[in-house]
Amino acid sequence: MATFSFPNANSFSKKIDQKSWTLSGTRSMEPHNNHSRSNEESTMSNTLPDLSNLPDLVLVSILSLMDPKEAVQTCILSKRWRNLWTCIPSLNFYKGNFKGTNDAFVHFVSSMLSLRGASKLDTFRLRWYASQDEANSDSEERKAHVIVANAWIYTALSCKPLVISLNLHGFDNSKLPPALFRCASLKHLELHLSCRSNGEAAEYKYVNLPSLKKLKFGRFIINDPFMQGILSGCPLLEELELCACSLNFSEMKSDHLRCLNILACQGSGSGVVEIFMPSLVSLQFKNFYPGVNKLSFKSTPSLVKVLVWCDSFSVAEVELFNCSTTVIDLGLFGSGAEGLLQKIVLKCPIFDSLKQLTVGQWSINENLDLLCQFLQHTPNLEKLTIIDKEDSVLKRHILTGKAEKKGATGQIPFRCDQLKAIEIKYSDLTGVPELVDTLLQNISRRSVSVVYTKLQM
Repeated sequence: MATFSFPNANSFSKKIDQKSWTLSGTRSMEPHNNHSRSNEESTMSNTLPDLSNLPDLVLVSILSLMDPKEAVQTCILSKRWRNLWTCIPSLNFYKGNFKGTNDAFVHFVSSMLSLRGASKLDTFRLRWYASQDEANSDSEERKAHVIVANAWIYTALSCKPLVISLNLHGFDNSKLPPALFRCASLKHLELHLSCRSNGEAAEYKYVNLPSLKKLKFGRFIINDPFMQGILSGCPLLEELELCACSLNFSEMKSDHLRCLNILACQGSGSGVVEIFMPSLVSLQFKNFYPGVNKLSFKSTPSLVKVLVWCDSFSVAEVELFNCSTTVIDLGLFGSGAEGLLQKIVLKCPIFDSLKQLTVGQWSINENLDLLCQFLQHTPNLEKLTIIDKEDSVLKRHILTGKAEKKGATGQIPFRCDQLKAIEIKYSDLTGVPELVDTLLQNISRRSVSVVYTKLQM
């Protein structure tokens, strides 16, 4: 059984004072006599004249930008630098950047957190990956890693941080300490995991994050009680992101949330998620996988920006027609966007507030009539952006003289009296001018500027 414990702070501090390093991956330095040490510090001071004149506050800010191990190593520069690293307000521990064994990483992080004590901590970031065997088992070693990680989190919480970001591969949402959801100082919380706890939902019955404004979940199983607890227990929450999560809830209610991102999630239950958010301004939605059939907007009078990505195999109905009178900026991307657009056109809503429309990454040229049909319902559109799909079939139609085939001509006139610009973002210009000519032939307004932008490969 692997066990980990915090080191003795006093002995470790003594080793630092003697300029002797025991941390894995660091250079071992033997102490010199006092005269030699004095000459060394004098030489170092002369070679760093600018740094030596900076206030401690500035030096600590500089150390915060460094890798933690490098920041600790600055204690050998001079007596003045010996304890500066203990005041670093931002800690970023990433196992991938640590040259050494996993045990050495555990020893270093535990030592650093122990020695810095209760110094103010603004930001705590931890990226720690368990081995593949640990991630897929209930081994004693994995359990030990969970205990150590939670001890680090508790230590960070005791310093009243503003930001906590955890990316823990091999950990699940049922093993995080409940205190993480009761920290009064937190303003930004990110939790990314790599396993879904064998179907167990996150259970944190009491959520109280009175200062939290931004929250991101990755690979969490979220049920109704937990979602309700989050939205009610975070009265200042403005931005919520759910990435690769399992959505086991049917509704989201919040009077204060302004930005909602739902990315590559799956669901269960009814497959319908209803949104009641009167302050919601921005929505990003990407690829619902099996289990989510509909995203329904029940109360979103402030929603002005919607970006939707969906592949053909993950098309869920997004009831955009329910917010057609408020959306100003709309983006539809991916091969599944065509099916979504067809559903919108069938409902025939008028997007009278829409100013910017971006479409792309689907065969627009093949279904230009569909785009033109939608444009009939955007009377106040000012800018149309098309991101051209590189393997567009219509390019072959144009080159082979088949562009007159019904369904590929775009012969559906539309009125966009406010349209000022069309931007084409392309990777291959073949057939693009013909596409623009077809669009211009159907636009009642003639004074429209056309901009071509080549996509970066």
